[in-house]
Amino acid sequence: MAPSIATIKTKADALGKLLRTNDEEYHAFMGTYGSLFSSRPESTKVEYDRGEPMKGYEQGSSTELQHYYKFIHIMCTLGSVEKMYMPPTIDPNVTVKGNQELLEKEFAEALGLKPGDKVLDLGCGCGAIASHMAQLGGCNVQGINIEPSAIEKSKRTTDPSRVQCQLGDFNEPLAFEDNTFDAVYNIQALTYATDLGATLKEVARVLKPGGRFATNDVASLDAYDGSNPRHKELIQHTRELTAFGGFWDHRYWEDAVTAAGMEIVSSDGRSAVEMIQRERALYDKYEFLGGVLAKIHVIPSRVDDMLTRMNKNVDSYIEAEELGLLTLNWKLIAQNPA
Repeated sequence: MAPSIATIKTKADALGKLLRTNDEEYHAFMGTYGSLFSSRPESTKVEYDRGEPMKGYEQGSSTELQHYYKFIHIMCTLGSVEKMYMPPTIDPNVTVKGNQELLEKEFAEALGLKPGDKVLDLGCGCGAIASHMAQLGGCNVQGINIEPSAIEKSKRTTDPSRVQCQLGDFNEPLAFEDNTFDAVYNIQALTYATDLGATLKEVARVLKPGGRFATNDVASLDAYDGSNPRHKELIQHTRELTAFGGFWDHRYWEDAVTAAGMEIVSSDGRSAVEMIQRERALYDKYEFLGGVLAKIHVIPSRVDDMLTRMNKNVDSYIEAEELGLLTLNWKLIAQNPA
């Protein structure tokens, strides 16, 4: 199927922004890989079995993270992941975007969304997921995000009568009254929680009695061995590629949810290997083309460098998922007591 005019325009706008990246922005972006991903907080099955407390991601609301997402969003928009997450393979016969929409449909159904509901999106980005959720449920979605340019984009691309995105930080107390929302959700954003337990207590506070919470995020799996150098290397490579912060066993997620006073409805993980393979094929072409164009001075070499850095370590991520070391898509549904 040929891309729509709107899709072509969105990608053209993203390419234009990337080409206008100046040296200061380029060096700041490339430097985020050292500042954001050098710390490796892990709370895996071994730590869980020892009874060790969960380690939060201390840099979860840093200016470096904001800068990283400003530019990684531009580059992701060139591919199929404008919504900034890699979905599980729900239907292998549809695209990455199609599987994102299927996951969001699952969320809308699990949350029981209906017309008139008030819904909170934690880490809303530019509001693309919120717009789809509002459409699916006929509801009103309030999103919060720490990156200003994403909020500015949301004002241009979403329906303000159904979706309202604002600057906000889930690592701080949420700026909403008790019992405000019928549902709350997160898709691959809470990995940046500095204290997941505290954040989920805030979720439970703003969620109405009987309201539901849904999260889909990265989780450590039982096969991961933190003392295995190859496992450590694969997880570090995947951290840099997919930009996750905290690396927590799914049991820590479950315990944090129940400690916040919510009841778990379901909890399971799925692979995204097939989806990432599709994106790799596309970005390999971008990387090749960028290298050629940079060599003949059609585009700045820094653009080629940024695309190459983004596409690095894909094979490591695929190996990590195939070995059962992690999933980017641990989906957990919970409910506040009625």
